[in-house]
Amino acid sequence: MGNIFNLYFIQPIFNVLIFIYNVLPWQDIGLAAIFLTFLIRLIFYPLFHKSSKQQILINRIQPELQKIQKDYKDDKEKQVQAQMELYKKHKVNPFGGCLLALVQLPIIWAVYRVFLNGFGSERLDTLYHFVSRPETINSIFLGLIDLSKTNIWLALIAAYLQFISSKMIMPKKQSKQTEEDPKMRMANTMQKQMVFIAPVMTLVVLIPLPSIIALYWSATTIFSIFQQWIIKKTIKVEDDSNKIIEQDGTNKTIN
Repeated sequence: MGNIFNLYFIQPIFNVLIFIYNVLPWQDIGLAAIFLTFLIRLIFYPLFHKSSKQQILINRIQPELQKIQKDYKDDKEKQVQAQMELYKKHKVNPFGGCLLALVQLPIIWAVYRVFLNGFGSERLDTLYHFVSRPETINSIFLGLIDLSKTNIWLALIAAYLQFISSKMIMPKKQSKQTEEDPKMRMANTMQKQMVFIAPVMTLVVLIPLPSIIALYWSATTIFSIFQQWIIKKTIKVEDDSNKIIEQDGTNKTIN
């Protein structure tokens, strides 16, 4: 199984990385890693877009879900029915984000393994015949940071970007029921704590690893932040359009 994963995932990504490195006017494995990250995100943009949108929508309707859970706590059948109607209304697939995340995992893991395995002569010997073998790999990013070694600053940047990304998908407002119900308030508090836990975990994971992984993490998180910003703008436009339609409908009914 490991050989198959290496053959169909790790090796192709590694070869694309070296190909990008070869064609750059200024050979820098850090720049090549950034270009590779953006290339992967562009290729799989529809998957990442759907996954991010589903997560944002699910977080957004949490207050309504919590209200349904409270209103129908003694009738599970009506609770499920009300939840399904809510999902349908907001065009949310509660399992869509998880399924899309599972599809993305092999790619994410393969990229991680490419950077973790390094760029020694043995790795370069595995290049495809049509990819030129570079004499050396310049691991000094922008002439400043040795990406083959750990770097606390890149790890901190990656953790901060993770904080921004996590905060963006959180709902801004709580429902009245959430504020009044102790259980819901506790669940909401735990959700807010995850905004801080995720960056801390990111920092802990990245500190002992080669800093090229922190650079990759930062690059893909920047792309995610930009994508989430676009999705939120799109959702706002859709909401505004729906409000106009509802108002027009109301006016017609009154007239």
